[in-house]
Amino acid sequence: MSGYLHSVDLLDCQGRATHRLTLDYDGTVTIHFADGRGLARVDPTARRNLTPAVAVNDQLLDEAAALRPG
Repeated sequence: MSGYLHSVDLLDCQGRATHRLTLDYDGTVTIHFADGRGLARVDPTARRNLTPAVAVNDQLLDEAAALRPG
């Protein structure tokens, strides 16, 4: 059994992955930044960043909120 329910890659206009969003079993979403900034965890229901040391813009919070198991 894996530690997550679903994972998706967000791509830029050249088809390069910019972020990977992973829906975890506890309902949070982990955002992996392809540019090497590390990762952030967010609460998609409350649209709240749980990793204050990492900036997460509103568009990423919207994408995290739209992530559903599948």
